[in-house]
Amino acid sequence: MELELRKLGLTEKEVKIYLAGLELGPSSVQKLAQKIGLSRPTAYEIIKKLEDKRLFAETTQNKKRYFVAQSPKRILGILRVQKKEIEEREREFIRIIAALESEYLKEEKGVEIFKGREGLNSLAEIISFSPTPNIIVVNPKRVPIKNAEMKKIYQKIKKRLGRLMVKEISSEINGSLIIFDKIVFFSRKGKKAFLFS
Repeated sequence: MELELRKLGLTEKEVKIYLAGLELGPSSVQKLAQKIGLSRPTAYEIIKKLEDKRLFAETTQNKKRYFVAQSPKRILGILRVQKKEIEEREREFIRIIAALESEYLKEEKGVEIFKGREGLNSLAEIISFSPTPNIIVVNPKRVPIKNAEMKKIYQKIKKRLGRLMVKEISSEINGSLIIFDKIVFFSRKGKKAFLFS
């Protein structure tokens, strides 16, 4: 249990104080400190940090201060904050990558070839980091990335950008996918993908 709570970003002492608080119920700082063998000032400092994380709350009973460990459901709040921070960092990196890629394309235009399953996985990752919500798929039946995988990619883009428009078109040419000023053409046998910048 302690190890799992540590994975949320809590320190070892924070975990011990929190678990002691759940076990003891409303307690004084002194009682919590004694329970896990810490000095009172150290325990108080840790409790204050846990209050900031909404895992502890202060209450008064008979003019005495007590500290109460909050429901473990509050831990979900920590996860949601971490998730939000990660998503924000991801959006920021996508903006940086798009800017770098734009600068790179000024210097050199060319073709990138993706071969086999590993190549398609790399291509799928490039598509999923698309900074545009507009995607056109030509001959979707010939695109070698499976339909279920494409749906997952689209969901990632939609979740990150808030919206997504995918348009499918049938044509006599090889299957292709147009995305953020690049065109991906797939060979008829589906063994190679060519990314034109």
